[in-house]
Amino acid sequence: NCLARWWRSNDLVLKNGKAQYILINEVMSWTSAQTFCRTFYTDLTSVRNPVEAGIIQEIIGYTEVWIGLFRDPWVWSDQGDSSLRLWSADQMVWSDDSSECAAMLKNESGRWGGRNCTERHPFFCSCKYPGPDF
Repeated sequence: NCLARWWRSNDLVLKNGKAQYILINEVMSWTSAQTFCRTFYTDLTSVRNPVEAGIIQEIIGYTEVWIGLFRDPWVWSDQGDSSLRLWSADQMVWSDDSSECAAMLKNESGRWGGRNCTERHPFFCSCKYPGPDF
C-alpha cells in the first residue's frame, strides 16, 4: 500500500473504491509533479469517469490542479486507457496550440484546460490500492 508507506501529514487524501487521490498543495511544473507522484505514490491522477472528476472537483474550487493528461498525443501519464475528455468550452485545445499538459480548472465543474507544462500548480497523485474496496 503506497499510501501507508509515503503519506505525508499535510496531504489531503480522498478514497474511492481501490483508488486513493492525494492532493499535493505544493506548486510544481507538470513534469516535476509527475516525478513527485511516481516517487512517493503511483502517478499523477488519471480521470477515468465523471464520478472521479466530481470527487476531485469537490475540493479544488479555489485553484487549478494538474491531472495526468499530456499531449503525446493526449495520453495519460500512467498509460491508462481512459478516453474521457472534459475540456472546458472556452479552453478547447487545438492541434496547433502550445498547451501540452492538462489542468482541472477552478470553478468549471471539473472541466479541463490545456496549459503550458512549465506553469506551476498544485496537483493530484493517485495511489492504487490492490486490496478490497475500502
